[in-house]
Amino acid sequence: MDGKLFAETTDAVRQVTERFGVNILTDHKRFCSAFSDFAPKLSKENKAFFVALSEDVGEIFISENAAVINGSKSAEEVIQRAMTDICEYLNEEKAELIARSIAAALGWQAGEVLPDSSDVQSSSFVSGSTLIEDLFRRAQGGDNDACFNLGECFFYGRGVSQDYAKAIHWYIQSSDRGDCSSQKKLADCYYLGQGTDRNLAKAAHRYEQAAEQGDYDSQKALIRCYIIGGNGLNADRRRAEYYSKRYGIPIEDGTSNGLMKRAQNGDPEAQFTLGNMYLLGTGIEQSNEKAIYWLKMAAQKGHAGAAYNVACCYQSGTGVPEDKITAANMFREAAEKGDLDAMNNLGGCYMYGSGTEKDQFKAAECYRKAAEGGLPRAQYNYGECLFNGWGVSKDTAEAVKWYKEAANQKDANGQYSYGWCLCNGVGTAQDTISAKDMFELAAAQRNTAAQKALGYCYTNGWGTAKNFAVAAEYFGKAAANGDKEAAEVQVACYKYGGEYLAANEPKARYYADQYGLDYDNI
Repeated sequence: MDGKLFAETTDAVRQVTERFGVNILTDHKRFCSAFSDFAPKLSKENKAFFVALSEDVGEIFISENAAVINGSKSAEEVIQRAMTDICEYLNEEKAELIARSIAAALGWQAGEVLPDSSDVQSSSFVSGSTLIEDLFRRAQGGDNDACFNLGECFFYGRGVSQDYAKAIHWYIQSSDRGDCSSQKKLADCYYLGQGTDRNLAKAAHRYEQAAEQGDYDSQKALIRCYIIGGNGLNADRRRAEYYSKRYGIPIEDGTSNGLMKRAQNGDPEAQFTLGNMYLLGTGIEQSNEKAIYWLKMAAQKGHAGAAYNVACCYQSGTGVPEDKITAANMFREAAEKGDLDAMNNLGGCYMYGSGTEKDQFKAAECYRKAAEGGLPRAQYNYGECLFNGWGVSKDTAEAVKWYKEAANQKDANGQYSYGWCLCNGVGTAQDTISAKDMFELAAAQRNTAAQKALGYCYTNGWGTAKNFAVAAEYFGKAAANGDKEAAEVQVACYKYGGEYLAANEPKARYYADQYGLDYDNI
């Protein structure tokens, strides 16, 4: 971090807060305007990324300001939390500059701590921006394509942690400016309740906007909304007929009635879709028995996905008596037709002897085939076989290769296992910084082992500075998921304290009681 740049941004924030009060940090538009006036020395790009990101962290600093000033909360803990939010859009160096500048301007001592000024020069600091950062800047500037693409990044977890609520935020920005793709995607979110409460009235409104721009899928979805009704929208056959006539689409297309006709006429894809609708209760009254009937009909016509779903039902006893043997046979049938999920599950049947003989060699073969087909769960499972020597020769380097493949496709178990290998230098060169990055990705998906591993990163200083306050938080998350070891270490953190965490016996005893632990033996 460049010391001169840090000093200039800190001074600008300080002038703004002294002139208008610290609460201006939570008023994005006012702060942007004021900051630009008080930071004449900064380059245009430095101003742009700083004021753009202040929106995301101002609330954090203001809500915790009093606690940090009176010493009841660690400044570093708040800074790290703010940096985590900012890193959704900026790289870590830029995120740290913003967070520490605001902290220093507020008089927090931790905000004055800087890396060596020779580490990063100002000229290089603003170069090499990330894809997410570029999208964010363009989206902030009103670029509809950037808004939609940024929404897609959050919706699917591409380059950022998956967050449906943030996805909706960006879809709304471009939807309100008439972007058809965003309107359709936003409508889908309202229809399915992803990132927001399910609301068919809002969904219909956005579908209509996209439908009027000629989007065929939205036209069908709008008709379906008024046929089905529910969640804020009354069913209205007359309105559905109006849109049917307006768009020249038969009113039954895309509805359960339309699918029923096609299914009854022997269309396996319609039978598969209808079976899933009954299974999930999507647009139709949920019925496991009817779901099984239609899925079996499709499976008998060679539909691999239907065979896989029926196998899952037999495995769990959903809509049919639990039957592990039939489940294994149907997984095999679907796998032979090329269904990768079925191939992976068949591997599990062989691995644990569920519905078939226990055979680790056959299990590893199934996992390998599905892994080579690109299925991330299978890539992780095959990595486990290689790491432990289950059905194949033990090969930790090859295991790391498959863990990494799974991790790159955002499989939480793959991310944790790849991180563990990096942290311990098993099958690959030791790299604690990259290991911590992997643990963070997996922990964001609520992977218990990764949450605990992150706790150890912060207590031992693996890939990061020691911070027992943050460590206790991660140990607590793992403990809440049932990890006893994490619970014990969380209690120890509060009992003995450490960097950025004062010993707190009442809190330590509280958690010991909560998890049924012997406090005196910790």
